[in-house]
Amino acid sequence: MLLLGAGLGIGPVAAHHSFAAEYDGKKPVSVKGAITQIEWSNPHAYIHLDVRDEAGHIIPMMIEGHPPNTLRRTGWLRDVMKVQDEIEVSGWASKDGSKRIAGREVTLPGGRKLFWGPPSQ
Repeated sequence: MLLLGAGLGIGPVAAHHSFAAEYDGKKPVSVKGAITQIEWSNPHAYIHLDVRDEAGHIIPMMIEGHPPNTLRRTGWLRDVMKVQDEIEVSGWASKDGSKRIAGREVTLPGGRKLFWGPPSQ
């Protein structure tokens, strides 16, 4: 009876993944673009960017980073960047070829650099 009652409180849980499951530590990337959205969410924060390719086409990218509490401890405040800011991000490409990056370092307008995520593993 106790086990049945304990199971009733369990709802859907977002899966957390390892770096190696999603990203390729041997494929470093660097992109520049305009911020379209910032998600201060757990277990990872995300920056959405519009990046222009060589032909001038806009490619939406999603940059995954640390959770908000870790970002705060490394110097991030929610007002450090805002939608429409132009930033540069270095990190690692996704293994599946999607337009997702495991972000490592963000260069903000004005040149300030902050870590957005962990080193490759």
